[in-house]
Amino acid sequence: MRKLLLILFLLLPIQIMAQGTVRLFGFFPEFQVGFKATEKLKVIGKIESQHGLAEKFEGEDLDVGYFHNLTDFQGFLGTKVNPFIDIAGGYQYRVNSRGDNSHRTIQQISILQLPRNYKIGHRIRFDQTYSPFEKNDYRVRYRVSFEFPIEGKSLDPGEFYLVFSDEILYSYQARVSGLENRAVASLGHLSKGRQKFQAGIDYRTDRFFDPDLRHRTWFKFGWYLNF
Repeated sequence: MRKLLLILFLLLPIQIMAQGTVRLFGFFPEFQVGFKATEKLKVIGKIESQHGLAEKFEGEDLDVGYFHNLTDFQGFLGTKVNPFIDIAGGYQYRVNSRGDNSHRTIQQISILQLPRNYKIGHRIRFDQTYSPFEKNDYRVRYRVSFEFPIEGKSLDPGEFYLVFSDEILYSYQARVSGLENRAVASLGHLSKGRQKFQAGIDYRTDRFFDPDLRHRTWFKFGWYLNF
């Protein structure tokens, strides 16, 4: 099972590019740090940024060149209901390349399952985006993720693991509905000192209700600290 998932992980970027429908390609770094403020309250800070390298519109040639797409600054306060359920609330400030910066409030619940030697995570998130240049945007999101140790039955410091996730987003803005899907395949490494590193492909499709379906492919890499 793990060998099959590893093969799929390696073939995913080739399959995406072979489709010939990728409109935007770039890299997506992120950094996250979390620590316990009290026995029950956890604080999480996160920065993630999208940087485009190539863009293509229907009927036009591929436009290659660097551009900054957006950068998000996020903060969360969370607590555990029990060992398998977390709830959290957060705030995000987005710096957009178009200059229409926005604010976002976030509420979420996360559920962890441990069926065998892997993890299954479920996350339900609600967020509300406010911008002086657009109508308020309201979204409902559901993500399921699978984490597998590559060697052995458990993940120990110094070992690698695989993460696969898929997220469906429904949005409602100015009486218009939107739908988006995000599929991610990553290779991770659990290092000493309570830190993880992950790198992989983040493939997103949106505007399902519009004639111009959009495809975005990001090379995503992250550094995650937990104290």
